[in-house]
Amino acid sequence: MMLSLLGKILCLNTIMIFYTGSYTQEGAPASNPTGEGIGCFTLDLRNGNVSPLGYFKQRNPSYLAISKDKHFLYAVEEMYEDLNPELYAYRIMQDGKLSLINKQKLFGDYACHIAIIKDRLVVANYVSGNVLSYPILEDGSIAPHSQLIQHSGIGPNAERQEAAHAHMVYPYGDKHMYVVDLSLDKAVAYRFDEAENSWFTQEENDISIASGAGARHMIMDSTGEFAYILSELTGEIFVAEQKKELFDLIQNISFVPQSFTDAFGGAAIRLHPNGKFLYASCRGANTLAIFKIDAVSNKLTLVGHQSSGGETPRDFNIDPTGQWLIAANQDSNSLVVFKINQDSGELTMHSEISVDTPVNITWLD
Repeated sequence: MMLSLLGKILCLNTIMIFYTGSYTQEGAPASNPTGEGIGCFTLDLRNGNVSPLGYFKQRNPSYLAISKDKHFLYAVEEMYEDLNPELYAYRIMQDGKLSLINKQKLFGDYACHIAIIKDRLVVANYVSGNVLSYPILEDGSIAPHSQLIQHSGIGPNAERQEAAHAHMVYPYGDKHMYVVDLSLDKAVAYRFDEAENSWFTQEENDISIASGAGARHMIMDSTGEFAYILSELTGEIFVAEQKKELFDLIQNISFVPQSFTDAFGGAAIRLHPNGKFLYASCRGANTLAIFKIDAVSNKLTLVGHQSSGGETPRDFNIDPTGQWLIAANQDSNSLVVFKINQDSGELTMHSEISVDTPVNITWLD
């Protein structure tokens, strides 16, 4: 599609651009990683059709983050440190294409998540259990890391919780973040001190879930008073409510179909833009769980389960208008588009497009 034509369509607010990360080579946590790097696609909001715009070569760009002004995209390389993984900064061009600005070395093993918090880029390294904080400069480039935070501790699951495993960075506000750690079974709270130019823990704001559950990802409601933490190992969502500045658990509910008895692993969790529905993906069962959120208590009620339309839905995302959900099925090499029922939250499979080893979806909204 020519740049001028794409620009005209985008101006009509009928086309949205999104990017995918993918696993590209051996050593990635995928059975057959054949991805092409960072993919750029359009979604037509009128009919739910997805079209590819192109790919940008990078090793194992497992997770992506886009700046608030939509000018820059950042991507990690998920691999062991001895393979010299790097953190990339790209400028987003008018046609959605990416132009490399610079890159910085990643210190740690298996960078699996990245978040932008004001003028800082924070990376979670799963295998080494550490967190890196990088300043973002005015031109969008990344400075060398200014802080390395090392988690420590184990959990009761000797195979999966043998050491700390930082799995997600979740920002709230300009000076606070949670680092969700699978082995610590908690979301660890941090506050940024401008004078010290460093992150410091705030233990009183930590959110702990059941021992051995394996905290993986989290999401918070628009008020910041309720948090939903997905457990990878036990297949539950833990709901926490903030009371007198502390979070207390008020519910835990399974997102795994009762009929499924084989091995599974929780993956992604997302809120619908209207705040009424919550979704969670389950690898192994290859399903998307649909929950309704109570308007008063914020507790969850299961609506049902929907097949992800493929194998290993490591990630999914909902378009910012709330009409469409796209699942990234890692091991069946596909993106599957679902139409969202605005009244019930239920999903109807709409279309599928072949994409090699997709593992993340990020919107340029």
